[in-house]
Amino acid sequence: MLFFISNKFKLLMKIRITKLLPILLIFIFLNPDAHAQLGKITFDLQKDKPQKFKDKPLRSERPQDKKLGLGGRFIQNTTSHYNYFFNANNKINSAIELGRLATKDDYSQLIPYYSYSLENTASQKVLLDSVILEATAGILLHDLRTNWVDNFYLLIGEAYYLRKDFDSAAMTFQFINFNLHPKKKKDDDDQVIVGSNQNSGNSALSVSSPEDRNLVDKIFSRPPSRNDALVWQIRTLTDKGDYPEAAGIINTLRNDPQFPERLQSYFQEVQGYWFFKQKMYDSAIGYLKNSLPNSLDLQDQARREYLLGQLYEMNDKQDTASEYYSLAIHHTTDPLMDIYANLNQAKMLKSKDPAEIESGIDRLVRMARKDKFEPYRDIIYYSAAQLAMLKPDTSAALSFYKTSTLFNQENISLKNKAFLNLAEINYQLRNYKQSYNFYDSLQAGDTTLENFADIEARKNALAHVVRSLNIIDREDSLQLIAAMPAAERDNFLKKLSKRLMKERGLKEDMNEYNPSGAFITNRNMSQNFYGNNTQKGDWYFYNNSIKAQGLTEFKRIWGKRQNVDNWRRSSSSQGATIAGRQQNEGAAYEDPLTAAASGGKEEVIAEPEQVDVSVEGLRANLPLTTPALDTSNVKVARALFQVGKDYQMLLEDYYAAIEAYEHSLKRFPDSLYGGELYLNLSYCYRKIGNNELADHYKNLLIKNYADSKYAMRVLHPEMFNPTKNDTAAQNRYDRIYNLFIEGKFDEAIKEKAAADSLYGQSYWNPQLLYIQSVYYIQKKDDSTATKVLKQIIANYPGTAMEEKAKTMVDVLSRRDSIEKYLTNLEIVRAKEDSQVVVFDDSKPVNKLASPVITTEKPQVQNEKVAAAHVELNPDKKLAPPVKKSGFIFDPLEPQNVIMILTKVDPVYSSEARNAFNRMNSQSYSTNKIEILKDTLDSERTILVFSQFVDAQEAMKYMDKLKQAAPSQISWLPAQKYKFYIISDSNLQFLKENKNLQNYIDLLDNKYPGKF
Repeated sequence: MLFFISNKFKLLMKIRITKLLPILLIFIFLNPDAHAQLGKITFDLQKDKPQKFKDKPLRSERPQDKKLGLGGRFIQNTTSHYNYFFNANNKINSAIELGRLATKDDYSQLIPYYSYSLENTASQKVLLDSVILEATAGILLHDLRTNWVDNFYLLIGEAYYLRKDFDSAAMTFQFINFNLHPKKKKDDDDQVIVGSNQNSGNSALSVSSPEDRNLVDKIFSRPPSRNDALVWQIRTLTDKGDYPEAAGIINTLRNDPQFPERLQSYFQEVQGYWFFKQKMYDSAIGYLKNSLPNSLDLQDQARREYLLGQLYEMNDKQDTASEYYSLAIHHTTDPLMDIYANLNQAKMLKSKDPAEIESGIDRLVRMARKDKFEPYRDIIYYSAAQLAMLKPDTSAALSFYKTSTLFNQENISLKNKAFLNLAEINYQLRNYKQSYNFYDSLQAGDTTLENFADIEARKNALAHVVRSLNIIDREDSLQLIAAMPAAERDNFLKKLSKRLMKERGLKEDMNEYNPSGAFITNRNMSQNFYGNNTQKGDWYFYNNSIKAQGLTEFKRIWGKRQNVDNWRRSSSSQGATIAGRQQNEGAAYEDPLTAAASGGKEEVIAEPEQVDVSVEGLRANLPLTTPALDTSNVKVARALFQVGKDYQMLLEDYYAAIEAYEHSLKRFPDSLYGGELYLNLSYCYRKIGNNELADHYKNLLIKNYADSKYAMRVLHPEMFNPTKNDTAAQNRYDRIYNLFIEGKFDEAIKEKAAADSLYGQSYWNPQLLYIQSVYYIQKKDDSTATKVLKQIIANYPGTAMEEKAKTMVDVLSRRDSIEKYLTNLEIVRAKEDSQVVVFDDSKPVNKLASPVITTEKPQVQNEKVAAAHVELNPDKKLAPPVKKSGFIFDPLEPQNVIMILTKVDPVYSSEARNAFNRMNSQSYSTNKIEILKDTLDSERTILVFSQFVDAQEAMKYMDKLKQAAPSQISWLPAQKYKFYIISDSNLQFLKENKNLQNYIDLLDNKYPGKF
């Protein structure tokens, strides 16, 4: 009975709907406000249409003056809606959904505003292009008077936006705004100004399109898209960075009385986006909260609630943030968001009360115990460690950070953060060994690590500290074992050897290994080696559970042994025993702080590997004899002093440095390192404000090491400050430099020794050292000269003087052989009446074929070329030579280039000639320039470079000499030499009258400004 009544009711309803449908359609099509004003189509159909369709007009090209009937309107609206708009709209939604799936949020940071990034939606270019094509077809293939044209244009604009083509999107939304505003059916005025009072009967400014549609419109059509386009335009301008233009539209729509209610949530959303993009997060909160009804789905709503929680947390509104985190937990379907929302909610503390912090930590620990949070335990314990640091409880934080790294298998970024926090906490606690280990655990390539250069610098500094600490700990341990009674020591070594062998997979007695006997003993054992009677027939290597159990059992029995056969392992260990013992005996007591031991590397942790772990091999390292104990103490003393210097200079931990220095002073009172220990203690005590002890150690330094350079640092600290230029000291070394150049060697050596005792090497320069080495070479003190030259090479790498020093060192190393060769060389002068036979064994020169001269006439150009004006005057005479004070300068006469050296010792003038000879042999070998040395007077020496055909060629070579001199004779001050050109006759006259200034005046008259 009920079934019959139900079917009858459905039939009656169907008949009523059938009767009402025509009436509803009439109301839709006759409604005057249901039409939109259409402007020009946005592309040229005649230009873009294929040739075979040129004469076939599209439906949109047909004249619009003919009335569109009810049947035609129904067909056009239906096909536009379901054949084109429906598909295009679904593709837009698919592109957004694919963008959401591709976007992975980092919930530990402030998440982006939208759940999809435009980079990911833009990657769906093919899909979005099909939207544009389908919407365009929907416009062109239908009558332009349908209700879907503006909706098609809105889809085109959205597709451009999702493609990140903001300019095209903005133009499309602007087109909708200007050309598709509502129009009365009989209103022929298309030039209504958008936003003017002509659009509204009241006095309020309005740019929105009215949407006072009746019930039939709401059921069978979509709202006009022009209002949507205005909101989309705000979003597009915001992404373009055109914030003022977007703000103008926002203010206009905010005060528009006709703006529809249906778009209010989306309008609130884009207003929040405008503030969010400019990082005005406190202003974005209210708009984001009002946009929650516009969420795409429940997960998108949960994401917005999570973002609200983050924004409230940033504004220190912990209670409100906790509420939104709770809403996100309730609505989300993403387990990762669930984790972080729980973590953040646990951290929402109303105060810094330790009890409340402890409550948050307990909540996180309870979360970690739940199975659903098992994959995220690394994140949970990391967050618990951060809460522990708020108390602060460093021991709990260290424990949580370590636990986080144990559970972390794939998240390298989070593991690096945990290691970095562990390193920094231990550094603050002065656990420098642990701090270095955690710094060393950081994995390279993580771009999330900030200030990586500072991390590397601290790691390298800690490497030096840990290296010295390892030496101290090792030597103290060896001395402690050596001091044991013999029986107790042997028992200890046996236990230690057994443990080390087990760790390395070695057996004490290889005869105990009997695999055949073991097989016989266990032949009746079940084939299931580890006792897990699995029902599956999996092979051992396919079953991860059995493999894991097997690995654990293997390590329990055999320890960490290499993957090699037993006999190979035993033979290699026996061979390594002898070699390792010899190596240990030779290297165990080598000074680890020397350059050879460190190898010149930055991060060498000097802890030698024990190759031979037998009892005899371990005993070989013990300092059982007096010399071995002395060597061990020397290593401890040097490492203890070095670690104090590293604390002081690398880590600037003056308390730790003082502790190391005081320990060194107490344990090794005779090791004062020339007073440096007193100096460092005085400096460190002054740094911590203990001036009394600083003065105490300062007085000890001055009293016991008054002549040392460390005492000079205390008495004259300004001398060792590189930022302060000591003019007196610089002038003193300049005077020493000139004394060397002028040949006053004894006085220069004495002055330099006195200056070095005061200033050390602070004011040395390579030029001074080079001329000092030349002096020693002239005295045939090659060892001292080589030592000085090597100081140049070591202290001034990359300079021009370095290469000269290397060359000089090489020559000095072969000085005996060179002098012996020259001494034994016999040169016989040919007799005057003898004939010199020159053998010309060179191959004959091939004659070149004569070029063929063609009789082709050259092409004559029509352009006229002005002839060069050449004045031929046979009566005109050349300019006469310039004369002055007996000097006659003729530029056509052959000239020499001379170098005048003033107050330069013959040793250095000869060295200058050698330098220029080398330059000429390399660069001017074809010119065969000869350099002669002559004397003008007691203070001036002349180097003569001869000879050049005229003054012009001589001046060219002189310019090249001026350019090369600073590099060729860089050790000689520029004020000590000048270059000129001179003929042979003028040179002879100059040597007679000694008046160089008159000749310089003559050159200035001829070549003003040149000399």
